[in-house]
Formats: sequence, C-alpha cells, structure tokens
Amino acid sequence: MVALTAAAAVTWLTAVVTADIRRAPDANCIAVDSSLMDMIAGRPASDPLEPLEAVAVRDPWTRSKASVSPFDNYYAIAMQFRRSDGSTSHGVWGLGGGSLPPEGQALKVIADSAPLVSVDQSARQSTVWPDTEMFFPEDANAVKEAQQCLASRS
Repeated sequence: MVALTAAAAVTWLTAVVTADIRRAPDANCIAVDSSLMDMIAGRPASDPLEPLEAVAVRDPWTRSKASVSPFDNYYAIAMQFRRSDGSTSHGVWGLGGGSLPPEGQALKVIADSAPLVSVDQSARQSTVWPDTEMFFPEDANAVKEAQQCLASRS
C-alpha cells in the first residue's frame, strides 16, 4: 500500500514538474525588425520569399541548455511570408540573441554569426536554415506562443 501511494505521488509530482518547467511565463509578443525578417527570408529553399510580418517570444528554458554569451537568450520567431506564386505561409525559426529589446523596440540580430535555426516543418521546407545547431523543440511553449502572437496580429 505504501509503495502504491509513493508511486502515485511520484507520478503526480513528475506530471506537475514536467508541465510547469516548460511553461513560459505569460507570453510577451515582441516585434521583429525588418532586417531580421530579411535575414530569415534571405536563405530560401527555392523561390524567393517576401517577409510580411513577424513576432517573437523569448524562450526562458532554451537559454539554459547551451548558452554562450552574447547569444544567451533564445527567441521563437513566427513569420508570415509570401511565396513567388503569391500564396502566403508562415513558419517558426529559433534565434540565439541578446537581451530583450527595450519596450517599444523590435528584436534585431546582434551579429551575423547569431545562431538561427528552422524550427517547424514550414520553416524547414521554405528556407535552408539548419535545424540542428540548437535544441529548440517544435512543441516548445514559446513556439506555440509566437504562433499565437502572429495569428492575433493577422
């Protein structure tokens, strides 16, 4: 009986910790500078991409995995873009960058060597940014929150 109770307690605690540890604080939608959108669109998989709009959300949990200053903050960037055939799509990329921009300012690239990766399938199919340089899971809360931020602006 004690073993059953202990097992149930461990299972419950694991579920609570797992659900909470990847939960980002309330999402703060961050504007993305046009130069960063152009950088993302600048490596298309085939036809050129025209960036239309992008927003970012800082992922506080990715930071602790393999951070190297000055790229010790990581952001999920959801971007809507137009393809050469006129259709629109969106994807999510991960960026290693500096600290949060001041209120009212947009997220910018802090260096040409900033790590940038394709996070979701659309980003991988639309651009040739790698998807292995940093651990940025497609199901991370910051990715979902960035997608929600973009959807609320469209």
